[in-house]
Amino acid sequence: MSFNIQTHKELTQVETRQDAALGIMRWGRDNSFPQTLINVIQQSPSAKMATSRTAKFYKGSGFDGESEVINAYGLTLKKLVGILADDYANWEAFAIQCNYNIKGQVTSMNPIRISQLRFNEFDELNYASKIGYHPDFGRNSEVRKTIDQSASRDNIKWFNRFNPLAAPAQIEKEEGGISNYLGQVSYYSEAGHSSYPISPLQASVNFVLSDVENSILVRKETSTGFINTYMLKTTLDSEDSTLIALERAIEEAQGARGTGKVITFSGLSPEEVGNTLLEEMGGGGAGSQAIIESAQMAYELDREVITGAYLIPPALAGIQQKTGFSGADLQEAYYVFNALTQGGRDAIEAELNAILDNSVFKTKDVSIKKLALDLQDEKIEGEDNAEMIK
Repeated sequence: MSFNIQTHKELTQVETRQDAALGIMRWGRDNSFPQTLINVIQQSPSAKMATSRTAKFYKGSGFDGESEVINAYGLTLKKLVGILADDYANWEAFAIQCNYNIKGQVTSMNPIRISQLRFNEFDELNYASKIGYHPDFGRNSEVRKTIDQSASRDNIKWFNRFNPLAAPAQIEKEEGGISNYLGQVSYYSEAGHSSYPISPLQASVNFVLSDVENSILVRKETSTGFINTYMLKTTLDSEDSTLIALERAIEEAQGARGTGKVITFSGLSPEEVGNTLLEEMGGGGAGSQAIIESAQMAYELDREVITGAYLIPPALAGIQQKTGFSGADLQEAYYVFNALTQGGRDAIEAELNAILDNSVFKTKDVSIKKLALDLQDEKIEGEDNAEMIK
């Protein structure tokens, strides 16, 4: 996955900037923000849990017609809702590409990840009339093919925005007719018609980054924290192959994944090196324990802030695990979180039903059922909960 913690700094503003060369509005200064944030979320234990848990509630427990196949790839309505729920949990936004027949009826639907879409250049009222697709706008996608192509005017696919009434006229104007018509995209964003979505975690992004850094620190300390820290002094240049080989050998001998505790000072004079090439700087043990304890405190703080961004009840977030909670607590948490996530299910239903109403599919209306509690699935045990288990 394209991720490097060192490249992520505190974010004060995510810009929407015109790019005349590509004919788009950039999402972030270098057009890589959405996939960057997704990559960070995937590396954060707390953020990944929060988005997955929230998406589960948006998906609900099913709906009538969920098994109907909606495209040539065998995608069902249920799987489509699942993908839309994942994007809505990350962005409070989602997108569906629609293909049409000559009658202006939708014949297939395909979900498109929000991170792969960009608006065309805004008009004088700051509105976007089309949606552009490229699999890797920011050159940081987790999917890598043998031949990767950077986004250009020639390889961006442009879709008209969803409007079934306009489809027949658009097909007629298309050179080559319906065979060359790319269809329309229903682009839903809580931020507005022509505004890039704002992730629930955007305001808490520094806590997400802290969670990632914290997990890296814990791994390093648990693998090498018991080892003393040393200073390697040498007259060799930092690019010298002999020194590089020596550093690698030292790292590989010190702990998991070569995370050593040796700091190299290269290019020194013989006088500066002195008689000791490897000099002890500090011990492990107690110092490492203090780091782990601090990391635990940081983890708990990060988790509270991140889960708080989604208003996830403590019982669902696992925050009360030390004191324990009952099945009744979990039932109450389900009731509360189902209510909090109803708006997301409503948004998915409304956009999907608008498409289905103008389609060839048998299912014309989707009504997502709220997620029901299954204590066995939640792994809640005990005599007090036995009667509540389904």
